[in-house]
Amino acid sequence: MKSAIHLVLLVAACLLIGGCASTGTSVSEDIVARVNSREITKAELEKLYQARINGATQLPTPEESQALQFQLITQMIDDEILLQMASAAGLNATDAEVETKYTDWKSQYTEETFQDVLKKQKMQPEDIKADIRKTLTLEKLITKEITSRINVTQAEIEDVFAKNKANFNLPEGYHLQHIMVTPYLENVNNQKKDDAKSPAEAQAKAARLLRDIQGGLDFGLVARDWSEDVDSAPNGGDLSFRSLEDLEKLDPKLKQAVMRLKVGESSPLIETRYGYHILKLLERDLGGQKDLSSPQVAAQIRQVIFNQKEQMLRAAFSEVARNNAQVNNYLAERLLENAGKSSSPAATSKTEEKAEEKKEDGKAPEKAADQK
Repeated sequence: MKSAIHLVLLVAACLLIGGCASTGTSVSEDIVARVNSREITKAELEKLYQARINGATQLPTPEESQALQFQLITQMIDDEILLQMASAAGLNATDAEVETKYTDWKSQYTEETFQDVLKKQKMQPEDIKADIRKTLTLEKLITKEITSRINVTQAEIEDVFAKNKANFNLPEGYHLQHIMVTPYLENVNNQKKDDAKSPAEAQAKAARLLRDIQGGLDFGLVARDWSEDVDSAPNGGDLSFRSLEDLEKLDPKLKQAVMRLKVGESSPLIETRYGYHILKLLERDLGGQKDLSSPQVAAQIRQVIFNQKEQMLRAAFSEVARNNAQVNNYLAERLLENAGKSSSPAATSKTEEKAEEKKEDGKAPEKAADQK
């Protein structure tokens, strides 16, 4: 009886994860997933995994490593489904578009700094161009299938305002853009997937971004590409309107910096307990009860409704796309199959090997000292 129950639970788990590999067909260990006829290799996953943990203060545990790899392969599968759809619809980014974006990105660095970035990220220019191509292609697909179809009506705006009128009796507000660089957050949401890993790295990066802005680069583009504020980076650093009280709660230094700014000005670097910040004051509002005759109120409500619709449609679109694809997540199957089994010496992961190398490196100076 217990065996039967165990079998039922195992089958259910397999179905939830994506299907078990007991089809009679042997799949190479070098293949971690298949999306339709496209195979995703272990090398591709390992490359993305190493990029994600590159610069981490400590290596992940075996359990953390497995969890991260599972998260990454799931994202790779979802991206591959959408990339195949984009290709079928003729929406692939062109070489010219990729080169233009690449040149724009590279122009933010001196050649020496650019080479240093490549070295730190363990990347080649071809890797960056591949990432740019994927991002541009996915943007085209999302624009065609989702963004272009979203419509926000005046009736919807009026309905939201009527139900939330009291919320538009506002204090004096400051419309701000924001860039933050911090060593304390993971899973950044900027276009470059760039994350400062240490206080020194955060300070250097923030100083570079400030120089870029002072040199004439668009604040919103810099924020979108590099800011580590998870919420505002995708919107070009836009914080909408914030009161002085809101800023005081976050950190008094932010309030003080905003009070010194004129409309159109950007702040110097502001260091807080969160990291480093750059603020730009777009406009100031005196506050009071607002109505729909205010362009600010109407635009704010429209954006909120638009974002809600976009979030829902993105999720629905991805789910339908997955339903229509033939997906095999072999990594998930192997994780399930090996659950509870002890690892053999031959199965030592690269993460564990690197941990051993670090230990040996740490002993080397002591040995040298002893020899002296």
